[in-house]
Amino acid sequence: MPGFATRLFPLLLAGLVAGETASGAGPAQPDDDLREPIKVRLTLNPTALDMERLRASRMGYMPASMKLGDTKPVGVMKEPAYEGKPRYGIIRVGNGPKSDTLVALDVTEDGSRLYIDTNQNGDLTDEGTGEWDLKKEISGATVEFATRPVRASWGSPIEETESGDYRVFIFRRPDMNGFSFAKISAREGTVELGETPEADGKEYPIVLVEHTNDALFTVPAKGDLTRRMVELCVDLDGDGTFKGLVSKEGDKEFRSPERFNLADPFRIDGQWYIARPSISGAELTITPVDPPGSDVASLQKPVEVRPMLEPGVAAPAFTVETPEGKPLSLGDFKGKVVILDFWATWCGPCLASMPGLEKLYQKVKDQNVEVLSLNVYDDKESFDEWIAANRGTNYTFTFAFDPAAKGSAESVAGQKYNVPGLPTLYLIDREGTVAAAFVGAQEAKLVEALAKVGVEVKEGE
Repeated sequence: MPGFATRLFPLLLAGLVAGETASGAGPAQPDDDLREPIKVRLTLNPTALDMERLRASRMGYMPASMKLGDTKPVGVMKEPAYEGKPRYGIIRVGNGPKSDTLVALDVTEDGSRLYIDTNQNGDLTDEGTGEWDLKKEISGATVEFATRPVRASWGSPIEETESGDYRVFIFRRPDMNGFSFAKISAREGTVELGETPEADGKEYPIVLVEHTNDALFTVPAKGDLTRRMVELCVDLDGDGTFKGLVSKEGDKEFRSPERFNLADPFRIDGQWYIARPSISGAELTITPVDPPGSDVASLQKPVEVRPMLEPGVAAPAFTVETPEGKPLSLGDFKGKVVILDFWATWCGPCLASMPGLEKLYQKVKDQNVEVLSLNVYDDKESFDEWIAANRGTNYTFTFAFDPAAKGSAESVAGQKYNVPGLPTLYLIDREGTVAAAFVGAQEAKLVEALAKVGVEVKEGE
């Protein structure tokens, strides 16, 4: 998995997690600051984070990589007649005795077939033909997609105390050794929060999400790169999404977060809390606490909603870091057409769009065109790990890292280019002027925009 880390989408925050146990219990509060905790029971919704809801909430998915091997696992008892050479793996969901689901991938010249032992009986022939749900042509390559249920098992290696249907979204490009997957399941419930002198308590719908894709809701400690964050989504405005609570001050519009990294305290209606789930996520304990330091509190302040930069505007200057830690500025590309790509290691759509960006770069680089792929809202360790595995082999364009936090005045994406989500692309012409801007993978529109600044992308190259 690229860049296991504790991340806030889109930022790693400092955490109050010292002394956390494997069960997800948080640090004890001082004796003179004990507060009555709120206990919430949550239910497992297999499709709580399907693609429709992710889009509505402006949430990305954070995939895990499944690398497959030639050795057949002991549990495989019966197999289909493969057309090619099968490769095997195990999807592990939970920590109980039935947390392993066997997988086989039959790769041929025309694509692949995916066999998943959903019922865990060792028979890969009794749950479908192995056909993918969808095949789609992206950047000249056929990408395969499927959604499959796997068993989540919680407890101990010898005793299962909880289980559930945990669904995963799976995709595969032809150049992949195995495939990538991301959960679309999460825990749901409601909670009453905000009982303070400033606000009466109010019941909010909540969704608890783990981003390691293994159904374990342990909140990782600061600096723990083996796990990703656990996130609490709170529907503050009742619109059924978690894209943020919008407010207005005069003619300005502001957005407050509705998604909180549980490594840190969070604020609802003026009251601060810390929250810790059980390892299965079925129970959430929320404890009122005193306000944290300004470094955490400032990052939960409402952020002004500003439109993306319009064509014709001078591209804001910035200086960031190369993978080697040296300064790199936009001015270093003076006289070139620059495709400025904002991305993060935890952003599934960002990673999925990169092969197409590399192909496009190879077609246009001789026309004085540069791709500057700027990693934002991420932690340096994950960036370094990803760069070591991909730069110079899979990708040949320029990479850089923005060390500024999202709320910082120095944030290139958040404060200079008003990036609303990842991936986002800006096209900057040879005069240093914004020529176009796109949210998401918009390769066809990018090709059109390149033509307008005198860059030709020939068909079939």
